Amino acid sequence: MSRSEVRSQSVPSDDEVNVIDQRKHGEPGHRSLLDRTDLARMLGLMALGLGLRLLYFSGFGLADDQIFRGNIAFVLNNRTLTGDNVGYRLTWLLPTALFCKIFGLTEPCMIVPIITTATLGIGLIYVFGKALWGRQGGLIAALLLIVHPLDFSFSTMLVNDIPLSFFSALSILCALRALQHEDAAWRCRLWILAGVSFWLAFQAKISAVFLAPAFAAICWTNRRRLGPQFLDFLVTVGALFGATILAYYLFAGDPLAPYHAELRYQGLVGPEAPAHRLTADWFWMYPKLLFLPDRLGGLQFSVYPYLLVAFATAGWFLSIRTSSEVFWWFFFVFMGMQFNIQRAGDVWITGFRNIRHAHMFVYPLILLLTGYFVSLRFKHPRVCYGALAVVILFSTWQSSAAASKTQIAFADRRNVCRFLTTMPQKVIYSDGAIYTWCAILEAKGRVWQFKELHSFDPEKRRAEIAAITSGYLVTGGGREPHYGCYDCIPKANELPPSKWQLLKEFPGPAEPSPWRPEPLRLWEAREDLVGDGSRAGTTALAPSD
Repeated sequence: MSRSEVRSQSVPSDDEVNVIDQRKHGEPGHRSLLDRTDLARMLGLMALGLGLRLLYFSGFGLADDQIFRGNIAFVLNNRTLTGDNVGYRLTWLLPTALFCKIFGLTEPCMIVPIITTATLGIGLIYVFGKALWGRQGGLIAALLLIVHPLDFSFSTMLVNDIPLSFFSALSILCALRALQHEDAAWRCRLWILAGVSFWLAFQAKISAVFLAPAFAAICWTNRRRLGPQFLDFLVTVGALFGATILAYYLFAGDPLAPYHAELRYQGLVGPEAPAHRLTADWFWMYPKLLFLPDRLGGLQFSVYPYLLVAFATAGWFLSIRTSSEVFWWFFFVFMGMQFNIQRAGDVWITGFRNIRHAHMFVYPLILLLTGYFVSLRFKHPRVCYGALAVVILFSTWQSSAAASKTQIAFADRRNVCRFLTTMPQKVIYSDGAIYTWCAILEAKGRVWQFKELHSFDPEKRRAEIAAITSGYLVTGGGREPHYGCYDCIPKANELPPSKWQLLKEFPGPAEPSPWRPEPLRLWEAREDLVGDGSRAGTTALAPSD
């Protein structure tokens, strides 16, 4: 069907043309975006995504979890906010604090707001896809999100980047819908909601400022559609951000307190700044994360970036296209994250870059890919459906592989810490990662006594272990697969067998891997075993089932 034929239709089909393009050609666009069929599909897709994610639940285990739990505990105990770089993230902080206030400061209660937002994100991406390309677009976008490895694995962890992505997507969607709608009252409401969502994204994380140039580009390319209602967006943004700046000035003495807090707590100011010198590895981290396997051999973005490049290249020859508005969203967010570089003294430095920070790329990348799939469907439906099936199957495998690693590794630490709460209190010898999980465990009346063993040198660690006369020792198991120190994990063969008794071997894969060299075991040093080779390797408890 040619574009002229599309324009000649009085009521174009939802699946035949980009709705933004319909608005540009003056076609009617005031029909309800969602009906009962859409709502049923959304609920089904959200239930599917939630069920799969809960099947691979990870929970606590990231390095910052102890800090985040401390932030929530501080809010509950002091009824005020912390002054660090987490205290301004109200979009995540307040709902989590409220949930923990009602149900308790536990691991599930801390994770529920994150996985709830991720589940709502599946519904949101369906709405976004339908708004641009009809029901086929909504369905394809939701399916691609359900099996996106990064979203799949991190949505059951304490990752407040997910609320940032959600409200960023909601703000862009509301802006696009405001540009599409013909009714002035609805345009006004949508522009206000876009401004509020933009502010909520900022209150999730300061990285939301990268949306500002994206809004500017989208509005400029659709300037003929702005209308007087666009002033509602400007007033909303101005009022909310102005009030926020004023509040920080009055109560913190710094109108840019969140920005300065991020710099300070990342060590990007003061004498610590040169330690964050920009290197080639740090600079290329995000492109590598998009296109190359991580240190565990998995593709956190599956083949989505490769496919997007292939579609963009073939689009010139196949006459397939995607949304230019979503492109500007992805472009400015990526460039802002990639070139988040500052000058400190005589060196260039960069803030800490993490896998989870790249979640901001997930929604726009999926929508760009969805646009190409829908466009390809009209010209080559079999190719479209075949390629989509292969991508979904491959991404499901990658999602399972990514989520199972953190699930197993975090379960190791959870299990040993919970078991230790049932044992008499003694000094616990381990690497630091065990302590970080035990420290966030709610254990009434227990004072943890940890001593961290030497990190990298096995020989020095052997000497430390040989000098222990009393206490517990944790060997093997998994830690934090992405950034954990695998060499720091004490091994069972480093123990003098004549003085250690195996208390428990915890369930888990028997096959060794780089991130989990051997099963997790808990040992006890006994004075009556020192030098008594006749009782070497005595086992008090068999491996649990």
